[in-house]
Amino acid sequence: MNTPNMIPGRALTDYLYNKASHLRVPLSGTFELSPVCNFSCRMCYVRKTQQEVRESPRPILTLNDWRRIAREAREAGMLYLLLTGGEPLLWPDFWTLYDELIDMGFLISINTNGSLIAEAAIAHFRQKPPLRINITLYGASDETYQNLCGASGVFTKVDNAIRGLLDAGITVKLNCSLTPQNAADLDWIIDYAKARNTIVSVATYMFPPVRRDPTRFGENERFTPEECAKYMLRFLERDRGPKAYEAYLHSILSGYIDPPGLDEGCIDPIDGKIRCRAGKASFWISWDGWLMPCGMMPEPKVDITKLPFGEAWASLAEASAALRLSGVCDKCSNLKVCHPCAAISYAETGSSAGIPTYMCRTTREMCRIARETLSSDKP
Repeated sequence: MNTPNMIPGRALTDYLYNKASHLRVPLSGTFELSPVCNFSCRMCYVRKTQQEVRESPRPILTLNDWRRIAREAREAGMLYLLLTGGEPLLWPDFWTLYDELIDMGFLISINTNGSLIAEAAIAHFRQKPPLRINITLYGASDETYQNLCGASGVFTKVDNAIRGLLDAGITVKLNCSLTPQNAADLDWIIDYAKARNTIVSVATYMFPPVRRDPTRFGENERFTPEECAKYMLRFLERDRGPKAYEAYLHSILSGYIDPPGLDEGCIDPIDGKIRCRAGKASFWISWDGWLMPCGMMPEPKVDITKLPFGEAWASLAEASAALRLSGVCDKCSNLKVCHPCAAISYAETGSSAGIPTYMCRTTREMCRIARETLSSDKP
């Protein structure tokens, strides 16, 4: 059986992250180069126009800013680096910075919508390959992209980018942000990934876009909690196959599953504290110079433009260690099925200690579906 296109050495990576979390070493970083994007997705948490960036009270970080941060972060222990946006390939100095970061020895991944990756970009990546390119595949047609992303005539460009990168031997992961606007394309997306023997990850939970609009706690263009659960389990059933899916349902009812649809860095829970590696072994730097535990929450934050990286990281790690979930969440029997984190709680309620009821309802529905499905399967 063929193995999907994926990163080797997972055991070593997990070991490094566990060690880094214990020692508070910033092993992994995200550079959010720009919030500007050629898509205008309904559920996006960060997108801004060029005009909004120009009018911002904080300027966008320059090439020299990122160079300085990268050098200092490497000295502090950073090895893994994600370049993201917005659409990072729209940032004017992307290729200059990318080449320099590769030459500095970082293991680089890139988040992109794929629409700007043509032959010249593929040739560049072939010469200096990243660890992985994560392409968000929003649907099966130009119509879906228009309805969800406000982008016309781009599906073929994204499809060509995926095919070209895979043909060039570049590791590609497909991500899908599933919403009511593209839910009908879910089966096609799974089949598309399987046909190309590459990984696909589907997220049915959409964070409220509080970084883009601080008034939108607990809301986004997204499924109801019950729909969120239904579509996540539908994806897992198709992706994993009958036996593995049945085992997953049993895991739900036994009280523990890995966090579904969240980032790979979200699987290092410590009871009572922030339930991931953010602020312990990983960090995020926004386009305007804020060092944060994760890109989904604007607090705590440290101004990286005013401090050397080492000092800023120490301050952020201390603030992150002080974060606590709600006592209600911490004592809930569904805690290790729901996997609430500080970012989710903040985005849903305005406080990392708030109770994210959207997740409560999603988890209860997952448990209901698991009980019903397993009961109906009995002879």
